[in-house]
Amino acid sequence: MDDGAAEFDRELGRVVDRLRGMPVTRLSASAELAFGACERLLSLAIGAGDRAPALLPRLGDHAAGDQLAVIGHDFASLQPGVVDYAQATDILAELRRALP
Repeated sequence: MDDGAAEFDRELGRVVDRLRGMPVTRLSASAELAFGACERLLSLAIGAGDRAPALLPRLGDHAAGDQLAVIGHDFASLQPGVVDYAQATDILAELRRALP
């Protein structure tokens, strides 16, 4: 696993753990932010520009961490290049910083 992939995996793990342990009182806003990050990761994975909203269902707030985990693992399974890994890691870091 190269450095880009390892950094992406670490950031994904941090954000997913944080979402899964999120108090219910903060979950709604956090889930909305996570869904936006999922859309961006999916768009990056399929090369669809900024967003691909029609392709991704909005699950319940309680599933935000799991949905992000699945999208993140699917992204990594495509064996993206260094630039895509860097962009994806930035998306996750932005999400982590935005979470309450």
